[in-house]
Amino acid sequence: MQIALVHGQRGNNLQEDRGDRIQAAKVAYITTKLNLSSAQAQQFWPIFNEFEVARKKIRKQLRQLRMDNLLLDGSEDQMKADIKKQFDLRQEELELEKNYSEKFLKVITVKQLTEYYRSEKEFTKLLIRKLKGRGGREMQDKED
Repeated sequence: MQIALVHGQRGNNLQEDRGDRIQAAKVAYITTKLNLSSAQAQQFWPIFNEFEVARKKIRKQLRQLRMDNLLLDGSEDQMKADIKKQFDLRQEELELEKNYSEKFLKVITVKQLTEYYRSEKEFTKLLIRKLKGRGGREMQDKED
């Protein structure tokens, strides 16, 4: 599977469209790597989708907190509170991953779960390489 990047013409929906394309490519990549049976796929993808929504919510909060702190213009107490909040959010994400690993293991094998984690990291590296190589244009899944 090759990931290709293309320009989109969707105006205000450009960011959302890019996210949808990346998500579709990620799902295709993981599907290929995990080799899920049809019964596994029917159970795995709803769990995966729940996990992704919850993880994106936490990561969005982390990004916002980091953006809010870029100027370092808050009080010392506020900066300490923000650092604590970052740790809390990272801990929340770790707990989420632990909980969902248990849910995944009710549907897929431990070998498939290990491959899932590996595939997510591989996909991220592949995505970064493609975005760097194409100037950050939108991504679209494309077969060789």
